[in-house]
Amino acid sequence: MVISNAMLTMKTTSPLMTEIDFWNKRKSNYSVFSIIVDTGAHMTCIDRDTLIRAGYDVKSGNKRRITTASRVEYVNEVYIDRIKLGDIELENILVYAHEFPEECLMYGVLGLNVLSKYDVNLLFSKKLIELTAISG
Repeated sequence: MVISNAMLTMKTTSPLMTEIDFWNKRKSNYSVFSIIVDTGAHMTCIDRDTLIRAGYDVKSGNKRRITTASRVEYVNEVYIDRIKLGDIELENILVYAHEFPEECLMYGVLGLNVLSKYDVNLLFSKKLIELTAISG
């Protein structure tokens, strides 16, 4: 994963929900989707159907056992070509292909495998999330 030294401020639409640009293999460009920033999630998870529509092979990756808030599930690992968080572009990101209910209005969870590379400042009063790359 390539980490930029830049500081990033992401606008949230509701507490901890923001939009990211996600590389769509089928369209050969970025698609925008909503994601929850979750400091309690070990891994970044992307909706399985969203990954399939974007041209990712969700069946061939290693199968992992995860524990969600309500149960144990099995998911597949998938490497995303690129995602953009504001001006910061990350490449070759390991995510889990997970099924999210349609009613939740989000397409994924940004977890600690990405967030731990940054100092995270949550500014609820301003509906902002600041990420500053950790050097070293």
